[in-house]
Amino acid sequence: MAKDNKKRKNNKHDENLSTEAPHILDFSNYKMITSIEDKAENKKFEMLKIGINKYYEVEIPKNVKKYGNITIPNNSEDKDEKDEKDESFNKKIILDDFKDEMSKYALKNINNIKSDILTNISMNLASNLKNKVTGRKTIYVTENIPLMGHTAFGVIDRGTNIIQVRGHSGCNIRCPFCSVDEGTPSKSRINDYYVDIDHLMNTFERVVEYKGNNKLEAHLDGQGEPMLYHPLPELVERLNDVVSKGSGIVSIQSNGVNLSYKLIDELEEAGLHRINLSINAMDEKFSKGLSGKKTYNIEKIKEMAEYVKNSKIHLLIAPLLLPGYNDEEFRKVIDYAVDLQNRIPQNTINPITNNLNPILGVQLCLTYQFGRKVPNMKIWDFKKFYELLNTLENEYTKQGFDVHLKTPLKYYGSRPMRRIPCPFSLNETVENVKVVAEGRIFGEVIGIARDRVIQIINCKNTEKLLGNTVNVKIHRVKDNVIVATLC
Repeated sequence: MAKDNKKRKNNKHDENLSTEAPHILDFSNYKMITSIEDKAENKKFEMLKIGINKYYEVEIPKNVKKYGNITIPNNSEDKDEKDEKDESFNKKIILDDFKDEMSKYALKNINNIKSDILTNISMNLASNLKNKVTGRKTIYVTENIPLMGHTAFGVIDRGTNIIQVRGHSGCNIRCPFCSVDEGTPSKSRINDYYVDIDHLMNTFERVVEYKGNNKLEAHLDGQGEPMLYHPLPELVERLNDVVSKGSGIVSIQSNGVNLSYKLIDELEEAGLHRINLSINAMDEKFSKGLSGKKTYNIEKIKEMAEYVKNSKIHLLIAPLLLPGYNDEEFRKVIDYAVDLQNRIPQNTINPITNNLNPILGVQLCLTYQFGRKVPNMKIWDFKKFYELLNTLENEYTKQGFDVHLKTPLKYYGSRPMRRIPCPFSLNETVENVKVVAEGRIFGEVIGIARDRVIQIINCKNTEKLLGNTVNVKIHRVKDNVIVATLC
């Protein structure tokens, strides 16, 4: 379990035990532990709820027989709720039976209790980690699972200078048009993934080394809301430390729900270049409907958008057109972005292009196999979509505004680039693939072979496959996303 490099108190029994109050176990130096709560549903089976990386949790037995009486400080006892900078909030366990005990025997027992708690947490990370946002079981991905091969997590290289970085899956809203059926409830998604930050960086750096560190873009996206990755500012900073050496950038997609003044400041300091902010309607009721959440607050999103616009981070507003459904709201979002750009002109230069990025990146809603479909939405091709964009651009020109709505990826510096070779061939039979985890959807398991993850689909009795080796037939290899079925 990772520890901060900060200097801690010197104690011959445990450097994390207070010399004045050793019965108070402080877990602040363990970065992944972000909260500790007392979950006492009944007296017979009491549990401790351990917050992991802010948005996840595991439960471990309180074990009164072994630990004695335990008290978990209330939030209000440890810090003012308004003080967002105090990261030691709610990370203590008080061993009541050891209060005022300072003997070597007592200190040894306290050390043993703390070690036992940490061991319990580590064991539960592997099998009982839960996403607090989606409520789904979460697989904690460490170095034993490669990070190329799956679309839900890891690193994706599609043969350009844009490297997709996916640290987790899971979303805090439930858009009725979502291409991957994310949010809660979901008909198809049964598991989430969280990737250890060191493992994620090691894979990213290997990809950069192969491709050449020349004007790369590390783009944080995924099957869910990328802003829910924790610790996000640290990840952005580490990615930026790599790509900035080659005049590259770090960008992120977001629905904006998780944005705050504090997070924006941290991301700006970390070196984030651009936020692609999804806004699909300006009307309060309509925007709630398109987010699938009654708590969605378009005014708060607009407030955060203006704050980003006043920072060094480039803001790109990315409205999605659902033909026949949000046509008027789509136009309102464009009007809002044009007005925002005129009020607060963008002055952040993209080092890849040495130009300013556009304020808008409009998109057309498409339908996908496992995605949701909006009733009454019309299906358009891109020819019809671009005809609409031409019409809108001409209207803005007549009003005296130079608005670019057709913005291909080359506007942002995207270009073809050497890609990581795929170790598999289409229709190849691969033997001795080790099944290491449950899949993202029903009937899927995750196998590993040749330093790749393989999505093995259409499986029956998936629980019986875990831990075994199987033979598979490869059905997809494009972009090193590997999909197979059992032979």
